[in-house]
Amino acid sequence: MTVIFDMDGVILDSERVYLEGWMRAAALSGLDGARMRKAVADATGVNDQMERQIMEEAFSSVPGWSYEKAFRDCRDYFQEIVNSGRMPVKEGARELLAWLRQERIPAGLASSTPFPLLRKELTKAGLYECFDVIVSGDMAERSKPAPDIFLLCAGRLGADPGDCLVIEDSYNGIRAAAAAGMRPVMVPDRLAPTEEMERTAFLILPSLTAVLEHLKADHCGASGESLNK
Repeated sequence: MTVIFDMDGVILDSERVYLEGWMRAAALSGLDGARMRKAVADATGVNDQMERQIMEEAFSSVPGWSYEKAFRDCRDYFQEIVNSGRMPVKEGARELLAWLRQERIPAGLASSTPFPLLRKELTKAGLYECFDVIVSGDMAERSKPAPDIFLLCAGRLGADPGDCLVIEDSYNGIRAAAAAGMRPVMVPDRLAPTEEMERTAFLILPSLTAVLEHLKADHCGASGESLNK
């Protein structure tokens, strides 16, 4: 078994900070907050290029709209949190990563975040060295929900896609993992599971602590639905 993680909303509680940044940008530009919240939800899990496309589609008809200004306002808020070391780590993340290392189970990270920011966030959190392979959004040809980033990560880990468990919080991430032929486990963050997610995800668990408990139970043969192939 190989475990591949998303970062934002899975390892780091950054989706909440990301939403706060975009809502701040909306307030500064006089944009509709409900429309911004919907656009941010639609952009969860995608790369920068697709995010811009989603934002442009949502606000291009608004007089005076400037993606560059809104993005800059959001980025400034986000960077302030990252640079100050105030980006929270999700509950159970450190324990799960430590257990995988102890059990010699390969761990990869496949995040749509550009590599320079990804490295800064993980380094500030003291988690950069916890992953055997890290693949960022600027390394993959297509964004999630295409499977490219997960297939690239599995290839660099030397893992068969069918042996990979993917821990994701976003709809696009779950779709991408399923398209890659992997087993997606949804750990919801800001987005609640839909009927589509219930059909697509191998399992839906409430937290990384629950993922760890499930993996440990697998080792003892006590889990009703094994995460090991």
